[in-house]
Amino acid sequence: MLTIRQKWEIAGAALAIVLCGILGGSWLGAREEGIRMKATIDAQNQVIATAAKQVKDIQDAEAVRDKVTAANVAALQAAAAHQTTPAEIAAWIPKQLPTPQPITFTIPAATPANPTPAAVATVPQADLPALRDQISQCQVCAVKLSTAESDLAGKDEQLTLKTNELTAMTKERDAAVTASKGGGFWSRFKHDLKVIAITAGVVAIAAVAVAKK
Repeated sequence: MLTIRQKWEIAGAALAIVLCGILGGSWLGAREEGIRMKATIDAQNQVIATAAKQVKDIQDAEAVRDKVTAANVAALQAAAAHQTTPAEIAAWIPKQLPTPQPITFTIPAATPANPTPAAVATVPQADLPALRDQISQCQVCAVKLSTAESDLAGKDEQLTLKTNELTAMTKERDAAVTASKGGGFWSRFKHDLKVIAITAGVVAIAAVAVAKK
């Protein structure tokens, strides 16, 4: 028949076995969770890096395009603004309208009665189809420009949404990294301590019951 001391030793051994099992399970669980967490974070880092590069490429391309466009617009505006007198403007306009035959502008001499006489443009009939096509092209360009501006506004909005999404993903990644550093084994261990305490209580009660027999 077992003595009370032997019964307590058996109960203690059982408790030690349970404790080792729980701690071992916590370590294995934390290790597996760490592996899964690392794989998830690595995959998310790749997605974030790819998305960040795409956003940056788009922003860089837009910056280059805007710079070139601004330079071209400034050059065109400066060239037009440089023509100030009626004679300069009359000579400049035909150069901007490539036609089979040159369009000519005649500016009558000013008189006291008419200090700013109307300029007279002479347009050869051979130029009419070319002028028609250029006007039509300008109208088409105006329609396409309006559509392009709307499309650009939509793409800018999409880029903003993607940037916000990338920021959210980065925050989630950082939160996961922080959680993995502060969690893992110790989080499981704290949880399992409660289980150990309950188990110890159960074992103690069982030991007392055995000891009374």
